[in-house]
Amino acid sequence: MNRKFECAYGHFSEDGREYVVTTPFTPRPWGNIISNGDYSLMVSQTGSGYSWRGNAGQNRITRSFQDLIKDNWGKYLYIRDLDRRVHWSATYKPVMHPFRRYEAAHGPGYSRFTQQIEEIESVLTVFVAADAPLEFLHLRLTNLSDEVRRLDVTSYVEWLLGFAPDEHREFHKLFIDVAVDEKLNALFARKYLWGFPDEHGRYNNIDWPYTAFMAVSESLKSYDGDKESFLGLYRNEDRPQAMDEPTLARRVGRFTDAIAALQAAVTLQPRASHTLVFTLGAAEKEREDAAELIRRYASVEASERALQEVHAFWSRFLDAEQVETPDEALNFMTNVWAKYQAISCRLWGKSAFYQVSAGYGFRDQLQDSQIFLVSEPAYARRQLLLHAAQQFIEGDVLHWWFSIRGGGPRTNCSDDLLWLPFILDAYLKETADYGILDEPVPYLNGSAEPLYDHCKRAIERSFSRFSPRGVPLMGDHDWNDGLSAVGTLLKGESFWVAEFLYMILGSFAPLAQRRGDHAFARKCEAVRISLKEALNRWGWDSEWYLQATTDAGELLGSHQNEEGKIFLMPNVWAVISGAADETRARTAMNAVTGCLLKDYGALLNYPAFTRPRADIGYVTRYAPGLRENGGVYTHAATWAVWAYALIGQPETAYEAYRRICPPNRSADIEVYKAEPYVTPGNIDGPVSPYYGRGGWTWYTGSAQWLHRVATHWILGIRPQEDGLLVDPSIPARWKGFRVRRRFRGALYDIRVENPSCVNRGVQSVSIDAKPYASNLLPVFADGRTHVIEVVMGNPSIA
Repeated sequence: MNRKFECAYGHFSEDGREYVVTTPFTPRPWGNIISNGDYSLMVSQTGSGYSWRGNAGQNRITRSFQDLIKDNWGKYLYIRDLDRRVHWSATYKPVMHPFRRYEAAHGPGYSRFTQQIEEIESVLTVFVAADAPLEFLHLRLTNLSDEVRRLDVTSYVEWLLGFAPDEHREFHKLFIDVAVDEKLNALFARKYLWGFPDEHGRYNNIDWPYTAFMAVSESLKSYDGDKESFLGLYRNEDRPQAMDEPTLARRVGRFTDAIAALQAAVTLQPRASHTLVFTLGAAEKEREDAAELIRRYASVEASERALQEVHAFWSRFLDAEQVETPDEALNFMTNVWAKYQAISCRLWGKSAFYQVSAGYGFRDQLQDSQIFLVSEPAYARRQLLLHAAQQFIEGDVLHWWFSIRGGGPRTNCSDDLLWLPFILDAYLKETADYGILDEPVPYLNGSAEPLYDHCKRAIERSFSRFSPRGVPLMGDHDWNDGLSAVGTLLKGESFWVAEFLYMILGSFAPLAQRRGDHAFARKCEAVRISLKEALNRWGWDSEWYLQATTDAGELLGSHQNEEGKIFLMPNVWAVISGAADETRARTAMNAVTGCLLKDYGALLNYPAFTRPRADIGYVTRYAPGLRENGGVYTHAATWAVWAYALIGQPETAYEAYRRICPPNRSADIEVYKAEPYVTPGNIDGPVSPYYGRGGWTWYTGSAQWLHRVATHWILGIRPQEDGLLVDPSIPARWKGFRVRRRFRGALYDIRVENPSCVNRGVQSVSIDAKPYASNLLPVFADGRTHVIEVVMGNPSIA
């Protein structure tokens, strides 16, 4: 196999679809977040992790506590040789037995652990069913020795069953009931307590509405439902008492510390193999039958079918768009990992190693839903309507809300509500589905109105939050949550929100005209003009744009500031929004290049704050160089790529992309430490002693945007209302690239050649071997594949 981006800890497969970790001793847990949109799990390269359904905060199935150093909570399988009197685990954790070979391969929807210990090869494949609330632990054992081997395999998982973390464990364990069904080779767990109140508002008065289960495809040798008898008092998971006993203790009922331990015997002839399957899941009462799920899935044959279904399931989301460029890092992230990260983790799992989430962020998952636009736009449509339902009739929205039973904070955040019309515009450009505007959606405190009116109310609410100078108020914060004290008295201003709103009004005014809402269209245009004037009058600081003014009127992001002198967001969005004229746009981006574009991407601000400031917010309370305080906040760093492409600096745009593209960090992995196959939320900035260290991986909105700036602004394939635009902005050394993607009912096979070694410009276009006089490709909508050949050079077509 041709190993790609190999480092001391692993490598990509040749096609980039799998990352193979070759040692359990990675600098941080390198894991996988696997979800089918309902049931989810996380698993690290050591085999640790946990499972949940719906969300990991309100409906955790198995126990875990955050600890990236120990990484010591999981769903484990013990393998024991009865004659050699030795035991180990099918993953490195928990036993940590010396191995001859160890490998953990992460791919879309699965992780596979291969190891050789005691002349036994084990291959454990962990995955979630594509359309059922359960996971598989598919274990194949092979005897590499010349003797008959008598083994047994024992599962171990601690039940949580509800709100996480269960800090008061001695209370919560009293409500769990574990039962065995030896005919089904299964243990069931029920809990007579959930964290929600009943219909009368009484807490601790309802059941957990699921039945959890663990089953095995073999006849049971023994079982146990009690942590005490399995581990033994004062012992740990690496050497449980159960491995010293001939069989498990067979304790079940309501008087234990609930676990699921199933033990099955396996005899292996020399060079022979045997496969067994464990399933773990949670069936919703009155909707699903746990016993029926076990009968359907707890077999080797069913497991193998289910894995094939998982591959087909993920192909729907990953393969509708594929790129081939000279940059393999860009290819791997764009084709596979950015999509998979955004969907499986951010949108569906909503949890990862660095953060446990119990719900949706209004602006967060709304932005993430753009990842569906090419492959499954109906999913993006659904997300838009879901978020619109979290709006108040006054136009403002919940900053975030719980995905089970709802509820969340109503704040004065100044940008949340505006992401609804922003993402709507992206959806309409991709799909031309104007019918969505008439979809009725109820408000949290009002009856249903069309989605168009939801967007209009959001914009009107923003119009009501302007300073006397005509600049939008910061409120509780803008996109940068860390600016949490700048404008809470509703006096401080956000110049970034001015740019963001300016851009939104530019796309919404034509939409209002289309619907005959001419008065509002005129209002949007008038406010847009005043916003541009106010931004450039009050927000320009001689060489770049200010971030904000505080409630006390002090400038933020100014030459006058000793710390936080320049911020990335208002300067790149001055370009993205079009609110800056060409001279100021170039001047601002020169300042970004000179002050913020560093070795590992564009910093969010500079210099970092070294002292807490109560008038700015918690961003100043991070250590200098961490996250939003002088670090590379990857979400925003992707927007720098967009701005450089727009300003006509393709080489810098590509460089800003290359520095944050994770596979490239394989070259200095000891510095980076994070997984090189998913985007990090942040990278330590220059003043950190760990400059270049990645963190907060998986659960970050940067994944979708890394994908989008690559496809839309480097490769330049952008949907428009009336067609698909081809406008590359690439390194001059590239000889060409290819993009295959769906667009409104047809497959576009776009082949770009760059014989003149230029950065930009389209010289000629042909469609199905016939010349075409524009780089705006038509809407075919005929279900066919069309080959588009594009030659770059001095522009000769519009």
